[in-house]
Order: sequence, then structure tokens, then C-alpha cells
Amino acid sequence: MAVKADKPFEKLVVQYDAGSVRTSAFSIDDAPGSWIDPYYNFLSWSELLVYGVADTENELASTSEIPLEDVYEDAVDAVSEDGFTSAILMGRILGCHIPISLITNLDADPYNVCDAEDANLEELYSVLEECKENEDFEDWIDDIYYIHAIDIEPEYQGCGYETKLLLQLPAIIVKTLHVFPSLLMHNPMPTQFDEPEPDLDAEAVLMHRQEYIMQRIMKDKSSDNVVLFPPKRPVPEREINRFLGRRNPGETVPEAYRNQYVYKQYEAAGFKEAGQTGWLYKCIYSIYTKDGFNH
Repeated sequence: MAVKADKPFEKLVVQYDAGSVRTSAFSIDDAPGSWIDPYYNFLSWSELLVYGVADTENELASTSEIPLEDVYEDAVDAVSEDGFTSAILMGRILGCHIPISLITNLDADPYNVCDAEDANLEELYSVLEECKENEDFEDWIDDIYYIHAIDIEPEYQGCGYETKLLLQLPAIIVKTLHVFPSLLMHNPMPTQFDEPEPDLDAEAVLMHRQEYIMQRIMKDKSSDNVVLFPPKRPVPEREINRFLGRRNPGETVPEAYRNQYVYKQYEAAGFKEAGQTGWLYKCIYSIYTKDGFNH
């Protein structure tokens, strides 16, 4: 008879796989909830696949007494059961869920979280902070969904699918990610960029500063013969932001560089521009209101 070990494992790991694998690891002696810390990855990136289903339900509906919504459900169930082999992959929705209320409730700074993750998210939160007094952003924004891109295959573009997906996106997010976003945000890619002339001297100072900090942290003994002194020259914040890939306050997108086709798609779905930043947003109100999904 096998002898049962007394607590054979000192650590447990719980894995959650929803597109990207997430793990939660803790010791059996840890206090409840102690695994949550300021360095926890709060952000959740997602890729939602968009399929086209053959338009056979209309034929069924015209020859059947079954309610139309039941016909739709039957068609979707049939496609799901065959593993979507009878459907056509026609696009993707790429985005990121930013749980603002969770981040702040755990005493983390949403800007720092976004800045550490991705340049686009840093810009998003910078725009949000800059424009919140002049736009109709709600004070109680607790969840943001950043739309990185809605990619529709070329042969299906121009059919209005992008706008339809944008209108249904809150419902899609609720059903797939189980969160209700207070705000949707998107930054259409400019058709071209005006790169400012870099301050090469300032860039050299910043690179020296980074190397100095890293040597202080790592205490690299292999570089004992190299002595780095802290840089004395002050560097303008605008140049620091440019070097680090951050947005400078007040930055706008020139009208001539805007992809008007994308802007019209989003405006047709109820999005507005935040100031002159080029960022588009749509406030989504409570799921419990009658018009909450498409306010």
C-alpha cells in the first residue's frame, strides 16, 4: 500500500490558457492573495477571429416557420460543431483590455503599467489624461479596450464589415473576455510621419545615463576598469520622451496625414476624436441600460 506523502508540493501553479497562457504561482504557506504584486501583468491582449458564414439561413427562414433568431443560432451551432471548417476566416480583431479600476485598487499607476507594456498604450493613457477635461470621458471609467486593429481580408473590405464589428464590439468583448468596457479607444495609423531631427548630443547623454544606471544595478565586475560618471547635462523632457518612445503632451496628427477611410469607418460607429490627437474613442455606458451597447 502506497504511503501518502505529507504535502509533497511546496508550490502550486494554476495555468489559464485563453489564446495566451497565464500562470499564477504561489507557495502553500503564502497568505491569501499575496501573489498579487505591483509587477503583476494586469493587461490582457487578445486576438478575436472573425469568420464568415454562408448565407443559407435566409433560405431556411423563407421556407420555415422557425423564428429567424433560432435559424441564426442553428446555423452558428452547425458551423461550431464542424470546427468552423465550413466557415471562412475573413478577419481578426486585435486589442488589449486595460482594467483601470483593478490597477488602481491594487495601488498601481495605470500610466506606469501602460508605459511599461507598450508604446501605443503609453500614448493612449497620455491622451486620456490630457483630454479628459475637454471630452465627455466619464469619471468612473473602469475598463478600457484598446483596439489595435481590425484586419479584414482584402477581398472582403469595402463591404461595411468593419463598422458592423465596431458596433457589436462591446457585446463581443462581454461574451469573449467577460468584461464590459467603459471606453473603446483606437489610434488610426498615420499615412506618413514627420520625424523630428534628433538631438544627437542629448541622445548620447541619455545612452550614457542608461549605461551608468545599469552598471550601478548589475555591478558588472567585468567593467571594473571603466569608470562612468553620472551625466551632468540636463536633457529636455521632450527629448527624453522621444528617446524613450513616449508621446509628448500636445502632439497632434496633421490633417494631411490622416487615413480618412479609417476615420469615417469609426465615426460611422459612433467614435469621436479626442481633441486633435488623432485618437478616436467611444464611451460605452452601463450594460444594464437599454441602449448601453450602442450608445
